[in-house]
Amino acid sequence: MNRIQEIIDWIRDIEMSQIINFVIAIAIIIIISLLSSLISYGLLKIFFRKQEKEKIKSSSIYKAIKTFIIFLGIYISSKIIELEQYQNEFIDKCFIIVIIWTIARIVAGIFEVRELLIDKLTKGESNRRNAFFTTVVGKIVKIVLYIIAGYLTLKQFNYDIGGIATGLGLTGALVALATQDLIKQILSGLSIFADKPFEVGDWIEIGEISGTVEDITIRSTKVRTIEDTMVTVPNDLITSSNVINWGEINKRVFRSNLKFALETEERIIEKIINRIKFILKYNEDIIRNSINVQVLNIEESAIDIDIYLETTITNYIEYRNFCNKINLTILNILETQNVKLSYPGRNVYIKENKENEENKDKKSVKPVKIRK
Repeated sequence: MNRIQEIIDWIRDIEMSQIINFVIAIAIIIIISLLSSLISYGLLKIFFRKQEKEKIKSSSIYKAIKTFIIFLGIYISSKIIELEQYQNEFIDKCFIIVIIWTIARIVAGIFEVRELLIDKLTKGESNRRNAFFTTVVGKIVKIVLYIIAGYLTLKQFNYDIGGIATGLGLTGALVALATQDLIKQILSGLSIFADKPFEVGDWIEIGEISGTVEDITIRSTKVRTIEDTMVTVPNDLITSSNVINWGEINKRVFRSNLKFALETEERIIEKIINRIKFILKYNEDIIRNSINVQVLNIEESAIDIDIYLETTITNYIEYRNFCNKINLTILNILETQNVKLSYPGRNVYIKENKENEENKDKKSVKPVKIRK
């Protein structure tokens, strides 16, 4: 009964002005909450006029602004109601924290809306490269922003940041050692993005690994080899190695070396050279002024003919097919001229000594019969 009586007395002490203020505060919260979606969408539509409504409402920036507007309504309502000083101070601190995290979420959200900003900020880049940019930079920006926001939040409630940092010093050192390789790979990934030594779709060669780049992530690069196997190469290994990018070339070189036996007649060799030049000259994939077929050297066991040309074919698979056709054409010319290639060898001559020669002569002399 005493508890009920206390409640009745408290209701009697409430003034009509307080009731009106309370009703107004509730009304403000409800109205602003209902209008928060419309206001947020209207603000973003000013900057992204050509974007669809669904894309705007699914973005992190939209959600951050909508949440802030709702908290703004609560903050305004708290000022209408007559509260104690310590209560107002607490609400002020909470609202400052809301502002801090809203700014952090909006800035971080910019890196999540590739569909809204990518055409304006990174014109001419490939989609995979843009995705890599937003992923890597976005994550780093988020981490930095949230650390700053967390620091400012603790500072609002007068926490000793120095004491916390000291307590976490040893743990931080252990974590730093454990994540040393990870950080190195992330920095290498940023270096690859900045230097752009290759792009998705390029044929690259890193030491003994060669193939087509299929994906570039923050930690590693995926390469599909000619055997159709996927090799994941750490980014720090790439930045510390010599990378050959065959995707950046404008032409490829074909070179072959033919060795003919020393007994091959000069006119046959000249005929073969002229025949090879003639056929190569009319191949549309060959740069005509790059063709060079000549006797390079006369060695101890063979006549060396060098074939050099350049082709506009840069795709690796197409280039291999091109080389196959050229080699078959050369073999056909050799078959037509009935000439075979020489193989490594050495002629050995054995010289017999005098004694062996005399014995051989004696054996070869026939006995002669003498008549009496």
